[in-house]
Amino acid sequence: MPLIDAGRARQALAALAETSRSCQSTVIAADQRYIGDFALDVSRHLPGQWKVRVENYPHPAAQGDLSSCLWTTASNLRFLGNRRIPAAAILQAEDGAEIAIVYNPRHRVYDVGMLVPTDMYLDESVTPPPMITVHPAPVPAARKIASSLLTDYHRAVLEMQLNHLGDDLAWAQEEFEPGTVQDPPQRDLAEAFDRFASIAPHIITALRNSDAHAFNPHEQAFLEDMGAAFRQPGPGAEDAGETRENPSLDLLSMWMSEGEGLVELARAAVRTAPAQTALGLVRAVEAPGVLPSPPPRVGAALNRR
Repeated sequence: MPLIDAGRARQALAALAETSRSCQSTVIAADQRYIGDFALDVSRHLPGQWKVRVENYPHPAAQGDLSSCLWTTASNLRFLGNRRIPAAAILQAEDGAEIAIVYNPRHRVYDVGMLVPTDMYLDESVTPPPMITVHPAPVPAARKIASSLLTDYHRAVLEMQLNHLGDDLAWAQEEFEPGTVQDPPQRDLAEAFDRFASIAPHIITALRNSDAHAFNPHEQAFLEDMGAAFRQPGPGAEDAGETRENPSLDLLSMWMSEGEGLVELARAAVRTAPAQTALGLVRAVEAPGVLPSPPPRVGAALNRR
């Protein structure tokens, strides 16, 4: 509460004193800023729109809920597990990404990490984005979060999604030998194809418009062929629905034989590109609703290559 209104502040303090007595609790004054205010200031300097909420953990056991939701390395989780965390600020972006901010009173800094992506099958082969430490100044803190933590997060999410597409392909190639695909295709096969077909145009466009990877003539020709086959879906919702229900067998065959090549090009581009270039590619490919996760049974049934 800003203290510019002395009368309002006096009333609030009197109410706080009365409440503490009725609850038989003690109020201790401190110069530490409220974590929700710090998180709100940080959110205003992050790209996009963010919502902020504060979660309180009145008992040490309650902070385990935060640790179980953090998507970070094991060393970070062990570090947090040895500390008392009374509260955390959670920032949520429009695309569903969530950031957790906790205060470290020993060093008077904030530890910042990403929460596990919702509605997504986690791939243990993908390294989670490591937690970072920021100082109490909101603007530099937001810059570090955007340039480091969010970049690592989006890279990891895209890597997981590309692995999911690769799992779909490996499953389809193993399950359906040549000559066993029906017309129209089996439902599971059509759904797996649709996941690829929904993202392929975005991958192709992003790779063409990015300098993230130096393509040789063979790769450039491959992108041209895939771009001609998997064009952006038309504006007609009825046509798009019909395509999903009954995909072309020629396109489906091309997906089963050539789809892995496109996935590998995207993997290489994100892996080798400078941070800002790769983030541009990731954001182009990772538009909301573009990269659906496969059913858990598909990803869980396959061993990582």
